[in-house]
Amino acid sequence: MKKLLLFTFALSFGVSFQVFAKKTESLWRNLLKENANCVTWVSVTVKLEISAGGRSLPPQEQKLEALGTVIAKDGLTVLSLNKVDPTANILSRIRSPGASVNVNYTEVMLLMQDGTEVPAKLLLKDVDLDLAYVLPIKERKEEYKDVIFSKVPDAGKDNAPLILDEVVSIGKLRQTLYRQSTLRRGSVNAVIEKPRKYFVIENTSPGTPVFDRNGKWLGVVVYKMVGGRPSEIVTLPASDVLEIAEQVRSRTQ
Repeated sequence: MKKLLLFTFALSFGVSFQVFAKKTESLWRNLLKENANCVTWVSVTVKLEISAGGRSLPPQEQKLEALGTVIAKDGLTVLSLNKVDPTANILSRIRSPGASVNVNYTEVMLLMQDGTEVPAKLLLKDVDLDLAYVLPIKERKEEYKDVIFSKVPDAGKDNAPLILDEVVSIGKLRQTLYRQSTLRRGSVNAVIEKPRKYFVIENTSPGTPVFDRNGKWLGVVVYKMVGGRPSEIVTLPASDVLEIAEQVRSRTQ
């Protein structure tokens, strides 16, 4: 009798778990369907001025692309600074004391899914947190007058996941695969509380937003900076991303 009861309990638990899992997956698919464009590609053209060993190298120009998360209806977008600023990568290769890299952004564009290129400007670079904020240029609104920016869904009040919680991140493939939207499943491996809160989540890409099983926005994926260089991939909580965004706006008004 006991074995029968245990078998019945195990069977009902398994069925309940499957139903819960399917419900979560359905919610995530709907999240992607409704919010795929809260993630966008950002194209930047940079002019690099490099000095090393007492010599200045000829200026170089590079064009870079990175994924960003749209965090406001006016198109304010946040991304991983290291994806659009090659300074750390160049200095790691030069390995010369006193070497310096000066990066000037000559063009910034938000690349919309329909092919529209929205001219933007870089508002802030936060080297310590690996954040860059870009905003469409209002004075050139005529060039993107039909664009409606898809803001990332609101964050939950208690956006602190637990270890082993399943989460997803929204991304986009490159142009060679038609910038198709993607949904990545991952799990929380660690929650770092101090000196700054980070979530360590597997299977994520810098610049993309992460969501919990209820579809609430948890944060944006960045690099953990150590000695001015990127190390591990982590997720910075949404509250921190938004707090810095408010500071950015106050400085530019």
